[in-house]
Amino acid sequence: MTVIFLTNAGLPVLAGDMLISTPSPKPFTGLRLPSHPNGIVVPSNPLPKSIPIAMRRKIFVVNEHLAVGAAGDVMSIRAFIDHLFEIFGDKPSFSWAEIKDSLTSYASTPEGRDVFRQVHFLALAEATDRRGSLARGQKAGSEFVSARFGKVIAIGSGSDRISDEIRQLDRYATGSSQPQDGEEKFPEFKSLQANLALLANVFWQELISPGNVFSAWGGAYDLIYQDPDRVFRHLTDYTLVLRVYDADEPDKGIQLKNVMKYERQHHVSYIAMLTLNGLEFFGAKDITASINPATIELVKGEFTMNSKFHVSIIEVCKGNKFAPPLIQIDGWDPDGRSNPTVFTWFDEEGRLCTWFRADHDEWLLEQVMTLYSQYAEALSG
Repeated sequence: MTVIFLTNAGLPVLAGDMLISTPSPKPFTGLRLPSHPNGIVVPSNPLPKSIPIAMRRKIFVVNEHLAVGAAGDVMSIRAFIDHLFEIFGDKPSFSWAEIKDSLTSYASTPEGRDVFRQVHFLALAEATDRRGSLARGQKAGSEFVSARFGKVIAIGSGSDRISDEIRQLDRYATGSSQPQDGEEKFPEFKSLQANLALLANVFWQELISPGNVFSAWGGAYDLIYQDPDRVFRHLTDYTLVLRVYDADEPDKGIQLKNVMKYERQHHVSYIAMLTLNGLEFFGAKDITASINPATIELVKGEFTMNSKFHVSIIEVCKGNKFAPPLIQIDGWDPDGRSNPTVFTWFDEEGRLCTWFRADHDEWLLEQVMTLYSQYAEALSG
């Protein structure tokens, strides 16, 4: 299973799931993703220095102005990515014709013909004469225009599901918090905010899935965004906070259900997730990386679940029925300022503690009750 997608909500974002490179599993398979953490798990006490890496990263910044994601056969993806880095890794300035001609030339070689029979790729380029995207290959894919996300291209076996989620989010309401001058100093926030809302929705869909696998979710997403200088960058970290309002237990208010942090390091990305066993870790390295064990650097006493972006997902349910989730995003600007509504820390005994800003929670509960009133009849039926 693989999902690679591109959106262009103001500034473009390229995203790809972190997923085990196996065929799409059947419902109730033995394969477990991090949201159903039985299997590829390492206990968190003490914090691990290295963990088994069963997942792979599938999107790459080739240079400041070229980003690419690929789906398909692992060895063929490696060959294709190696080719791109060889030609463009040290060449951040290029014309649109240069990149198209290079790919056409590669496709005419014996290696290239074989690669493009096995690989579907999606590239995002900021050439000297235009910005655009290129896609090639014979795998599943879709392309459409979204009211919220702009032009969307998705490839991979999960492309239909991610496209469905994007169309659904066009009908949802999401909220965000950033400094008053954030639009001027942090214009990429709009695009990141939309894509993090999508990520939050898919994470939620995985958790409520009647099976144990939702095909648009692969544990987390790597995101590549374009900054105001038109340079492609990896989003280094974000935290998802899943909360629940149960209409059968209204006196409990909005309760904490799950916390997941994604962090990208140079050699590996990892997910830290709250589970019934405590805090557990899952890792992914590039498809192009060697099979040697990878190391994740976690310093006890310094590790935190806080991130540059806190994404709160509010689940509104009654019994086993759910309304669409409320999604709230707190973002940091380039100067490190934000208007956070949630903080996390570890106490002296190593337990994860979470603090929610009281005035914001009062407002949030009002929004939850409004949402519940709209869906009360459907949830009670």
